[in-house]
Amino acid sequence: MRVGTRPYTSGRRLITVQVGALSPQLVVIVDDSSTNLKILQRHAELLGEGISANTFVDREAALSFCAERRPNLVVLGATSDQGDAAGFFSRLWEQSGPTAAPVIVVGCPEESGPIERALEAGAADHLLTPIDPVEFRLRAQRQLRARPVRRSRAEPIAAANDANRPEPAGLRRAHEMLLRVIDIIPRMICVTDQNGRYLVVNRHFASFVGTRPSRLIGRRPVEVHDGPLARSLFDSGTCLLAGKAAPISSEEEVVDSDGNARVLLAHRAVFQGDEEEESMVVTVLLDITERKRADRDLLLAKEEAERANRTMGEFVANMSHELRTPLNAILGFSQVIAGEMLGPIGTAKYIGYARDILASAEHLLGIINDILDVSKLEAGRLDLAEELIDPAKAMTDLVQLAEAKARASEVHVRLRSEAPLPALRADARKVKQIVLNLLMNAIKFSHAGGEVEIVLRSVGGAVSISVVDHGIGMDAAEVETAMSRFGQVASTWTRGHDGTGLGLPLAIGLTELHGGSLAIRSSKGIGTTVTVTFPRERSQQAPIAIAGEIRAFAGP
Repeated sequence: MRVGTRPYTSGRRLITVQVGALSPQLVVIVDDSSTNLKILQRHAELLGEGISANTFVDREAALSFCAERRPNLVVLGATSDQGDAAGFFSRLWEQSGPTAAPVIVVGCPEESGPIERALEAGAADHLLTPIDPVEFRLRAQRQLRARPVRRSRAEPIAAANDANRPEPAGLRRAHEMLLRVIDIIPRMICVTDQNGRYLVVNRHFASFVGTRPSRLIGRRPVEVHDGPLARSLFDSGTCLLAGKAAPISSEEEVVDSDGNARVLLAHRAVFQGDEEEESMVVTVLLDITERKRADRDLLLAKEEAERANRTMGEFVANMSHELRTPLNAILGFSQVIAGEMLGPIGTAKYIGYARDILASAEHLLGIINDILDVSKLEAGRLDLAEELIDPAKAMTDLVQLAEAKARASEVHVRLRSEAPLPALRADARKVKQIVLNLLMNAIKFSHAGGEVEIVLRSVGGAVSISVVDHGIGMDAAEVETAMSRFGQVASTWTRGHDGTGLGLPLAIGLTELHGGSLAIRSSKGIGTTVTVTFPRERSQQAPIAIAGEIRAFAGP
C-alpha cells in the first residue's frame, strides 16, 4: 500500500507496549509505507495493556517472525512491491496452518480488488484509509478476543464444527449492504459509542451537519459541528448509556449548516452490546420543519377565520339591532292604519296595502330575529331563561301559532303524547322556537291534504319531541345541506317557498344550548322525522301529562 513516501530499508522494527497483568497478545503490522506504519503503530498502542506490536516493511521478515512467534493478529497492507495481501495470506497459511493468526487488510478505496482477493483467501476483516482510530480499535479488539478456531486447508474460511457459519467475504458483503441500506434511508441516522464518538453516520446526517462522513467517524459531535444538535446528541447519549432518564423521542430546534432554523424529531435507542461489544446509542432524526410550518400556518389561518367569524357575527348582531328600530315604526304605523284606529280610511284599498306592509314587516322581523339568534349562538352570547314548563301545554300553544300557516297549506297538524311526561326545566320561548322552526319546515314540505304530527315521548325519563311529516323527504346529501347555515335543498319545490335556510341550524343550536341532541331521519319521497331529545337531568320526574292524543288540531 503506497502513500508517496520512501519505505524502510531495515528488515524489521520491534515496538513493545507495556504488558500488565493480562496475558500478552502480539500484533504484527506489515506495510511498506513508513507513514502508514507509524499510524498503525499509534493505533495499536491504544488497544490496551498487555498488547505488544511488531512492525515490518519486509514481508519475508514478517513471515519468518510469524512462524517463530505465532502472533494473535496481523494487520496487513493491501499491496506492496512484494505482491498483494492474498499472496501473503496464502504463505502465512502454508507455514502456520489452522493456527494462523486472523488478518485485517488495510487499503484505500482504489485498492478494492486486492482487498477483495485477500478476503476471499480467508482474511478476517478489512479497513479503508483514512483509518478511523475507533473503528480500528473495535475491529482489532474483536479479532483479539475471538477464540482460536481450527481451519481446514480445503475450507480455510469456515469454522470447524459450525458448517452453517457464513464466510468472511459474505459477512463483509452483508455488512457493506447494511451500510448502503442505512445510507439511502430518508432519515438522518447516527450511532455513537460510550464516549460519544460517531461510529456510523449516513449521508443524510453528514449532509445536514455540512461535512463528509469520514470526518465524523471517531470524533465527538462537539468537535466537528458544535451547536444545539451536537450538545443534544452527546448529553442524551451519555444519559441513556448511564441508565438515567432521558427523552427517547423529542422535538429539537437546531440550525443547519446553511444557518437556517430547523425542527428535528429525534428518536433514540440503546443498542446493548454483548460481552465483547460496547453498548451504543442509535439516533434517528426526521426533519419536520415544513410540517411544523404547515401546522403553524393552519393554526394561524384557523385563528384568523375565527376572528373574522366573530367580527362578522358582531356586525350582523349590530345590524340586526339597527334594522329593528325602523321596523318597529313600520309595524306600529301599519297596525294603526290597517285597524283604522284613528278613524275610517276613505279608500278601502289603503287598508289592504297597510295589511300587506304589516305582513311583510313581520316576516322581515322574523328573519332578522333568526339571524340575530344565530349570531348570538356563534358568539356564545345567547343565554337561557330557564323555568319549569309543561311540554304538552307548550306544544298545544305552538300548534295554535301555526294554525294559519297549516290552513293556508291545506295541511292537518296533530299532537299526541305516547307516555306520561315529566316537567321540563328549559327556556320556554326557545323550546317553542325550536319546535316551531321544525313544524314550519314540515308544513312547507308536505303535500296538500297531508298530515304533520308532533309526538311527545319520555325516553328513560328524558323528554323527546318528534316532528313527523310525509312530504318530499331528503337524501343524505340534502340533509347535510339543510343542516348548514343558509343551506336550502335546491329543487322546484323549495324554489316555490320562501325561507333563509336558518331554521334547522337555529333549531340545532338552540337544542345544543340546552345540552340536548337533534336527529334527522329522512327518505326521499317518503317524508322526514326530526327528533329533539333533552337531557334527562332537565326532567322533573313527577309526570304532569296524561298519555294519549291531545286535542290540538290545525288544518283545513
